[in-house]
Amino acid sequence: MNQKNSLGLDNCFLDTNDPIELFKMWMNKAKETEPNDPNALSLATSDKKGFPSVRMVLLKSFSKNGFVFYTNLKSKKSLSLKENPKAEMCFIGKVY
Repeated sequence: MNQKNSLGLDNCFLDTNDPIELFKMWMNKAKETEPNDPNALSLATSDKKGFPSVRMVLLKSFSKNGFVFYTNLKSKKSLSLKENPKAEMCFIGKVY
């Protein structure tokens, strides 16, 4: 994670090799500067047949064990994650 010298991204790659600690720093910065909800993210999943789906969710918490977001356990996204537990998240904000 400590690539700031080669990329010139001092505000992006802070002094840590721990990805969760880096995310925590980014989230704290977003909470200070993001006028909208910094916990909003797009969550991409795919079902067992590989059909993708993307939707907006709110981050509830995160730790070294993973990310927790709000959802209805009977929703399409919940069923997709049960069928295929691989997903991607994208946070949008003015953090840098």
